Amino acid sequence: MLVNESKLQGVNTKELFTRMLSEVPWASLKTFVQANAPLLKLATIGGHRLEPKHRDRIDKLVLREAEKANFAQAMTNGVFAAWYPVHEELHKKLEDYFHSDEYKQYRQEQTLGEDDYVLPDAKFDEFFDIDHLQEWRVLLCFSPLKFSDAQADKILDDSQGNSRLVGRIRELEERIATFEKREQQLIGESNRLRESQQQAQAEAQESRKALRQARTDADALTVRIDRSQADGRRLKEQLDAAQASQQTVEQDLRQKLGAECIRLQKDVERLQQQLASWQTRYEEQRLQNKDLEAAIHDARREATRHQDVAAQASANARHLTGFADLILQRIDWPKVGSSMKLTPRLRLQFNSLIRKLSYEQDRSLTIEGSLAEFWESLMAPERDLIKNIAQSNSLEVMTGGDVAGYWMGLTDSFGDVQISLEARSVILKMLHEIFYQVIEMEDLREPIVPQPKAKP
Repeated sequence: MLVNESKLQGVNTKELFTRMLSEVPWASLKTFVQANAPLLKLATIGGHRLEPKHRDRIDKLVLREAEKANFAQAMTNGVFAAWYPVHEELHKKLEDYFHSDEYKQYRQEQTLGEDDYVLPDAKFDEFFDIDHLQEWRVLLCFSPLKFSDAQADKILDDSQGNSRLVGRIRELEERIATFEKREQQLIGESNRLRESQQQAQAEAQESRKALRQARTDADALTVRIDRSQADGRRLKEQLDAAQASQQTVEQDLRQKLGAECIRLQKDVERLQQQLASWQTRYEEQRLQNKDLEAAIHDARREATRHQDVAAQASANARHLTGFADLILQRIDWPKVGSSMKLTPRLRLQFNSLIRKLSYEQDRSLTIEGSLAEFWESLMAPERDLIKNIAQSNSLEVMTGGDVAGYWMGLTDSFGDVQISLEARSVILKMLHEIFYQVIEMEDLREPIVPQPKAKP
């Protein structure tokens, strides 16, 4: 730190800290944030991650926290520790000196502590470089290195840089003037060389023109001579080529004719072998077809026989299916009712059913169609009633929304279904009595309708 800290009052500490922070490598900055728990919490709040793409956000967060702490050493030391090794040349000079025996002796002479870092004026002048003025200002504000007032004034003095900059500008202007003068000289020499080159090119062009004319005349004579010689050679070559071509064509024709004859002979042999093979296959297939035709004939005959058997079985099945209907059609219902040994309750139900159904006066009862169709007709009112009840919600709307009228129309259906149920119950009991009291079991063993038994 400074001997007199008032020297820093005119320094833009925020700008220096921002510059130092921007020069810290990402890996070092990430380590610094992770080591600072409050800072890490602020950096990762909202699900953010410590990634290079979020570097701007992290830099702003660290700067804001450092500014809140008024750039205290507790906040800036970690950033400085990461920034310091980045400037290798300055870092090496200072570290080599502070770890040298020379500095140990100086510290003992000045009675300095182990953690005190001071540069003597001679070493400061040796290490200080105006080209790295910003780095020295960072050391002045944020490093544990202690500077004297004179050293601080030298670091904060902008006039040094300005005078050095003016000197460099003058030096550059002198170099530019030298370069411009040299450029003018080179342009003059280039123009002279260009004129000389153009003159030489004109002379060379005239020489080439005369040379071309001479060569053209010589070439014309040479061409005539060469053309005559070439015509003679060409005629001789054409004659030789025609003779050689004729011999080559004849030889090729002989070779091709021989090869074609051999190929055709092989093709004939191959085709003869294939013909013999196909003839053998044809005979084998013909015998197989003959056997298959016989098998097909037998299969058709067997199928016809099975169809006949199936038709006979179907006829028998239809005959047996109508067995019960034939029995019921031959029943004299009034006599059966009077001859059956009905229980008093069953007899009462039977008579009541006859009255409810309002049959003919002689109480004769016949079944139209089969027994199953008769039974189905008795069940039809029951299914209709159940359907009307199950679909009453929609049917009430379909009838105009007259709920009372709709259910009033079903009143008779309940009575009809009840009579149908009673009728089926009575008929079922009657059938049981008929088949087990009137018909003998021996009659059922023959697939014929039993004949009526003679009266005793």
